[in-house]
Amino acid sequence: MKFKMFLIIIFSLVLFPVALKAQGLDESSYLSLMSENDLYSFPAGNTDRYYTNGLQLDFFFSKDNFQFPSNLLLKISDDKNVFGWGLAQYMFTPSRIDITTVQYDDRPYAGALFGIHSLSSYDYFRKIKLTSEIYFGVIGPISFAEEAQTTVHKIIHSPHPEGWKNQVPNDAVLNYNIRMEKEIVYLPEKLFITGNLETFSGTLYDAMGAGFSVRLGKIKNYLAKKDGTNLKSKSQLYVILKPTVRIIYFNALLQGGLITNISGSHKGYTLDKDQVERINVFTEAGLTYERPGFRISLLQKMRSAPFKGGNALEYGSVMIEVKI
Repeated sequence: MKFKMFLIIIFSLVLFPVALKAQGLDESSYLSLMSENDLYSFPAGNTDRYYTNGLQLDFFFSKDNFQFPSNLLLKISDDKNVFGWGLAQYMFTPSRIDITTVQYDDRPYAGALFGIHSLSSYDYFRKIKLTSEIYFGVIGPISFAEEAQTTVHKIIHSPHPEGWKNQVPNDAVLNYNIRMEKEIVYLPEKLFITGNLETFSGTLYDAMGAGFSVRLGKIKNYLAKKDGTNLKSKSQLYVILKPTVRIIYFNALLQGGLITNISGSHKGYTLDKDQVERINVFTEAGLTYERPGFRISLLQKMRSAPFKGGNALEYGSVMIEVKI
């Protein structure tokens, strides 16, 4: 029965992108696969603490019509508009996975499985990129985070996680997120600095943040229309540093979802709102290589403690994009 439910969720989340593929996509269509894991972290590696694994697959494309639900996304110009459909699964564990009982004052076991519909809209005159996205899915046992982690640990002969019976309860995910990126400085083939703003609203995560990105190396300006001042060579290789300060109002993967909080359910283990750290610092640093039809990014990501009395965490991220 549980496997049948898993298939229903997967098919419902990928139904829209499969249907869209028949609508006449242009040459800008590409696939993106991102894997995040503490196993990739340097120098710590394989701690299985807090954010232990994330996997996201996206299909990006361009189209002319803005039918529902695409018309819920934000378009700022006709210069360039890239839509996306994706599927993501994320899982979180406390500091120790060899304990069966609730680890009070530590983060809960939690999993999320959700679809993503997105639009990245470019305004070349104002040098702005605006990305809006809708998350729709579930958290809790029906996210199958427990099954995913235990299966992988069995394959790689890692310790069996013992506490998933205490995970954050089942709940619904519906979130609307907005990210804006604005050019600050661009020195052709040398330096590209942008300012970043972001907001998250919904049943999964409510927060707002600001920061900047520094790209140093052989880099083109993707916020400007292609002309003679842009990068002449086809390949790009650059390092990136991206710090962000974020104010967090609500996190369902720590506090339980909307239905859980309204009903007053006592299933699973969640943190109280006063235990959540309201101000978090996020940092990304790494290397990106691009050439026509292909891109790979290797990043180290760090963030301050997500809850009071907790620890900072580090994990690695690998993203590969391929034109189709």
